[in-house]
Amino acid sequence: MTEHQERASISLAETCVDAYEFLAHTNVQPGKACLLQIYPARSDSEMMRLTRERTSIGREPSCDISVDDNAMSRTHAAVDLLGGRYFLVDLNSTNGTYVDDDLLRGRMPLAGGELIRMGGCIMKFMSSMDEEANYHAVVHELMTRDALTNAFNRSYLIPVIDKELELCRKQNERLSLILLDIDHFKNINDQHGHLVGDEVLRIFCERIRGELRKTDLLTRFGGEEFIVACCRTPLRGAGRIAERIRLAIASTPFQTQAGRINVTCSLGVSSSDGVELASCDNMVSAADALLYDAKNSGRNRVLMFDPQDTRCDGNRSQDHDADTSGAAETV
Repeated sequence: MTEHQERASISLAETCVDAYEFLAHTNVQPGKACLLQIYPARSDSEMMRLTRERTSIGREPSCDISVDDNAMSRTHAAVDLLGGRYFLVDLNSTNGTYVDDDLLRGRMPLAGGELIRMGGCIMKFMSSMDEEANYHAVVHELMTRDALTNAFNRSYLIPVIDKELELCRKQNERLSLILLDIDHFKNINDQHGHLVGDEVLRIFCERIRGELRKTDLLTRFGGEEFIVACCRTPLRGAGRIAERIRLAIASTPFQTQAGRINVTCSLGVSSSDGVELASCDNMVSAADALLYDAKNSGRNRVLMFDPQDTRCDGNRSQDHDADTSGAAETV
């Protein structure tokens, strides 16, 4: 099977978020399990203990767990405690209930660690006796991760990049940033709704991860904008990674609950030795300017910038015309 054929078979189930694996799948202690809302992230997140024979979940205030989410049904789902075991059941909801991104059908036993998506809300089922320790572990993860895509968040990225730039100055290394933005993402939300938009974001990140090395850092910078930090990587190396990402996104439509959707992205790449573009803000600004140019020059392309590179012999990703206009170049 070719790489293209493998991508063509991608499904929502293959984009399972796996950042919150703090709990081993051990026997559940009756009456000791709980749910924790991890998306949308809340500063006042509390463990919701599951001690009743049935714990109802929905947007109706009378539900045991009431969530203010218009995409959730009034009585959406329930967790049943039967014979010392926990089971999840969908209550004929409009948008369905998903467990680790698989549509729930019938009654499903819960072992611990599952991510339960109802409407636009994601909750984690926690089964360990030591809920308090796990609660703090999950909250720490929430502070550094975007729960929807499992990418790191903006507040985590900035100090990491500034530290890497300091190492570049001391060790004569280079750091490169790839700034990505999904083309026409607003149209996807407007035409298909925000739930499908969320699916697109998750699949988008999974395809990006398939092209990254273990040392690369994927961050959701805001909305449909992402950054890949390539440590100890010169501009050319980061440009090749960016082009692989572009092809991975554009080569095969995304399979969503609304059907197959064609998605492309534009990318800007900046590089620094820690002296030029000496901060995270400087690097992001340089990459953002290239991203803006990529959008204005037709989208679905990579543009690169190196403050020390005055020659440009890169090739366009599609028409292979050399660009000799200065320090900006296409891959």
